[in-house]
Amino acid sequence: MLFKAFTNSLNDQRQSTITFLALTLILISASVFPESIYDLIQQKAPINSFTGVYFVDVDGTVLVEYNAHKLFTPASLTKIFTTLLAWEVLGPDFRYTTTFYIPAGSTRPTIKGNVVIKANGDPSMSVDILRQNLKKFKDDGYTRIEGNIVVDNSFFSNERWGIGWEWDYKNPYIDALVLREYVTSFSANDKSAMALFYGNQVKQILTSYGIEVTGSVIVGKLTSGYVEYIAIRSSALKSLIDIANKFSSNSYAEQIFRTVGLRLYNLGSTQNSIKAMDDFVKRLFGDVYPYRIVDGCGLSTYNLITPYMVTQTLLYAYRNHGGLDGFISTLALGGKEGTMEKRLGDIFVRAKTGTLQGVSNIAGIMRTKTGRIVFFCIMVNNFTAPTYMIMAFHDELIRYVWNNY
Repeated sequence: MLFKAFTNSLNDQRQSTITFLALTLILISASVFPESIYDLIQQKAPINSFTGVYFVDVDGTVLVEYNAHKLFTPASLTKIFTTLLAWEVLGPDFRYTTTFYIPAGSTRPTIKGNVVIKANGDPSMSVDILRQNLKKFKDDGYTRIEGNIVVDNSFFSNERWGIGWEWDYKNPYIDALVLREYVTSFSANDKSAMALFYGNQVKQILTSYGIEVTGSVIVGKLTSGYVEYIAIRSSALKSLIDIANKFSSNSYAEQIFRTVGLRLYNLGSTQNSIKAMDDFVKRLFGDVYPYRIVDGCGLSTYNLITPYMVTQTLLYAYRNHGGLDGFISTLALGGKEGTMEKRLGDIFVRAKTGTLQGVSNIAGIMRTKTGRIVFFCIMVNNFTAPTYMIMAFHDELIRYVWNNY
């Protein structure tokens, strides 16, 4: 029935992708595992919680299916969708650029006019990176800037937090120019806080190099009559996605989310980024499959997705983006990296975790005891037990499949 609902809503452009995903759902109508795993789920799941489980072989065989099409709060599992969307729209080799402009015709030792900084959302920028690059002013013989430090953050909208974020959480500040050490230091109500702080850091660094800046730090826009002086390029997007996924960086994920909106619609706004996400999800799952994603990092309590969606998205990434060595490699390796450093180190597993108050989820890929590749998602919402107990429940289910398939 679900497959029919999907296919009846498709247009011709989406047919091939949807057929792949939907056929995976109906190829095997029943789990290949005995009832014992469902007994395990029901016995070990936290009392009165809401649990969903989905395991599927790389060949499309459904192994375990329990509340797989029910909607759950995903928390940081949202980052899987955000980063895969960016992988497709921007490409894994994309690099952010932060550019410093000076007036055309400037001659040493004085810059007569403003220094303008414009950037497109680099989440990895830091004070140290600025310091290393701004030394060029000193090395080139400049000793005085007769003008302002102008920060142009117009590539992003002025929405500094995401939709549905909790006010009492240390949320990352979103802007076209951020310094990674300070992303949780400012109120979302102060729309220019990060930009002005960023500019003041630049001014302080220049002063430390013996360069006098006569003007102030202001927020403005790049105008004609300026030329590029310094261009700072970030690491490749794949490296930034590594941080977003392996270490579950909310700032990296949200900045990347806004950058997708910027690339596709010329402004890194919430609505442009959501539109890009909606188009991506509908391309994979059709127009009628229920879900809601309104931010990039998963802090929003408005987000709702299913275990089936998460697992099939990872399977899609594996098949279309480099197998274990492509997008999948940005997930944390069990026992070794990020949020998986202390979990499942005795088996081969790459996974993304997702945690909020009353939410504990995990999704990824593993190689079983017999060498089979299996994708999985376990989502547990609405519990009051300690989170470590839910994580132990996740790991027990994963080990059960690892040992029995």
